[in-house]
Amino acid sequence: MEKNVSLENVAARFAAHRPRPILRLRHFAILALLTEIDGELHFILNKRAKGIHQPGDVCFPGGHREENETLEETALRETEEEIGIPRGQIQLLGKSDYMLTVYRGMIQPFIGYVSQETFAAAKPNPMEVDEVFTVPLSFFLETEPENHPMTWKAVEVPEFPYERIEGGKDYPFSKSVFPELFYEYSGHTIWGFTAQVIQNIMETLKKE
Repeated sequence: MEKNVSLENVAARFAAHRPRPILRLRHFAILALLTEIDGELHFILNKRAKGIHQPGDVCFPGGHREENETLEETALRETEEEIGIPRGQIQLLGKSDYMLTVYRGMIQPFIGYVSQETFAAAKPNPMEVDEVFTVPLSFFLETEPENHPMTWKAVEVPEFPYERIEGGKDYPFSKSVFPELFYEYSGHTIWGFTAQVIQNIMETLKKE
């Protein structure tokens, strides 16, 4: 690239430039899976096994997108791997709003449906899932989640060159206050991103 950049160069480069994140995002997908029990729609949720990341958390099936895979394919693959529902038996209904996380992740929830018969025949992977259960949508429509804000802030590390910035270690680093939502249902605590996704879906349904 030439040392001298003209206005024409800048205009030509950025007129058609497609913006993307400056810091690389990690892409994830989950599947908010529905089934019908006694004439009522339920979310299918699972409790994570003790030997994996974030053990004991209640969540939807999902995970990190693999190479050459669409996010839709990720959601279906992870559902089959985790709770044993064949991807060919799942009807995808659409997507809800996505989330950008504080740890540079983009999580896209999909919404799907599976018959009660297929769900009942599924065999969850015990290496990843400790328990699978359902919660009626009516519970979330009628129940407001508890909101317990959590503050994310920079952690002091000795190798950071504080002496090179104004104020040094006293520099007023930004803090982010994040709403952590909690639902309690039949002995299960549903919180964090799963609760955020559920509330977002419920709010969208209420608007309709």
